[in-house]
Amino acid sequence: MKKIKPAVFPKQRSSSEQILEQLDRLKQEMTPDTEGKLSSNSLKGGEDIQALIEQAYLKFFSHNALFSFQQAGAAKLENEVMDMCVEIMHGDEESRCNITSGGTESIFCALHAMREQAKVTKPHITEPEIVAPYSIHSTFSKGAHFLGIKVIRVPVGEDFLADVEAMEAAIGSNTIGIAASAPSWPYGLVDPVEELGQLALKHDLWFHVDACVGGYVLPFLREVGCEIPLYDFRVPGVSTISADLHKYGYAAKPCSTVLWRSKEEQQYHYVPITDWPCGLYVSQSFVGSRPLASTAAAWAILKYMGEEGYLDNARKILHVKNSIQGKVEAIDGLNCWHTHGPLMMIQAEGDLNIQHVVGGMTERGWVLLGVNEPPAIHLTIDPMEEALLNKFLQDLEEVVAAIRAGEIDTEGLLSYGGVGDSGTAPKWLLDCVEYMEKQSDS
Repeated sequence: MKKIKPAVFPKQRSSSEQILEQLDRLKQEMTPDTEGKLSSNSLKGGEDIQALIEQAYLKFFSHNALFSFQQAGAAKLENEVMDMCVEIMHGDEESRCNITSGGTESIFCALHAMREQAKVTKPHITEPEIVAPYSIHSTFSKGAHFLGIKVIRVPVGEDFLADVEAMEAAIGSNTIGIAASAPSWPYGLVDPVEELGQLALKHDLWFHVDACVGGYVLPFLREVGCEIPLYDFRVPGVSTISADLHKYGYAAKPCSTVLWRSKEEQQYHYVPITDWPCGLYVSQSFVGSRPLASTAAAWAILKYMGEEGYLDNARKILHVKNSIQGKVEAIDGLNCWHTHGPLMMIQAEGDLNIQHVVGGMTERGWVLLGVNEPPAIHLTIDPMEEALLNKFLQDLEEVVAAIRAGEIDTEGLLSYGGVGDSGTAPKWLLDCVEYMEKQSDS
C-alpha cells in the first residue's frame, strides 16, 4: 500500500504578514551574500546596482515579454538591449541578437539553428554531430540531447585549451559545427577562437562561441590591460555567440542573449507556427511567456553603467583577482592557474588535499564551487568590500595552516552539482541521483 503524502497545501488563507515572516526565515537559512560572494552569490555588483535592478524589475514584474509585439515601450526596451549587446560583441549592421532566459537556452537556440541550417545546406547528414573541446559547458550535451545531435568532446591540450589539431581530426562526414568557450567554465580560459574560426571556414561549419561567462566582462578587462584573446564577431568564421546578461552584465535573472553574425544565421532560429486556430505564433527564443522585468532590468543596468561603469567594475575585479593570487602564491602548497578574465582556480600541490581546504573554508562559512579534473577550487571573482576580501584571504591562510597541523581533515565537495546533506537538498536532485545510481547498477 502506498504511503499517504502529508498535506502541504493549506486549507485556510494566511495573512501576508505571516507569509512574509516565513519567507524571511527561509531566506535566513540560505547562504548570506558575503559568504557566497565568490561562488553562488556572486555577480550581483554593488548596492547601487542591486537597488536599481530591483526598482526596474518591479516596474515591469507583471508584464509578459511574449507580447512585446503589442507594446511599443516593451519593443523599445528589447531593441535597445539587443542593439547594445551587438555593439559590445563588435557586430555590424547585419548582426542580430535575441534575448533568452539563460545560457542553457542561448546555447540550445544556437544548436537548433545550426541543425536547421544543416538540413538545408547538408541534407545528406541524418545523424548530425558537433565537435567541441572536453571543457565545453555541460549545457551543450543537454541541448544536443533534446535536438538529436551528438557532441564529440575532444581532449584539451596540456594547457587546458581547445586542441585545434585534435578537433580538426575529429571532424567527420556528419559534422555540422564546432564550438569553443570564452572562457570555459572549468578552466577559465578563452579557447583559440581565431584558429578555430579558420577551421570552421575551411570545413564550411557553423562555429558557436560560448561566452556566457565572459561576454559582458572580457571586453572591459581587455581595456584595463588584461591579455584577452579575440573571440567575438571580429573573428572571421564565428557564427553565433551566447552571453549572459545576468552574469557580468549584472542584469536580474533570468536574462541571456544569443547573438548572430547576420540575419543569414538568424533565419534558422525562428519557428513560426500557423497550423492552429489563432494564426501566426512566433516567440523571440525557445520559451513562450517570459518576464519583461528581466529585460527592463538589463536595459536599466546597461544604461546606468555604460562603458565607464563596466570599465570601473573591471578594475575592481582585477584588484580582487590579483589580491587572491598574491596570497595563494604566498601559501605553501597552493597555486593558481593562469586564466583569462574573472574565473580563478586554486589547486593544491604536494601532500595538501584541496578537498580539505574546501572543507575548512566551509566550516568558516564560505560556500565554494570546484572542478574535478583536475581537483581545484573554482572562484567567480566579483568586486568585494576590502574587509570581506581580507577575511577570505586570512581564512584561507589559517585553514591551510590548520590542515598542516592536523586540525582539519573534513573533505568538502568540489563537484558543480554535488549533493551534500540530503535533508537540505531539493527533492528533484535526490530523485535524479537515485535514478542515476539505478542506471549505473543495471
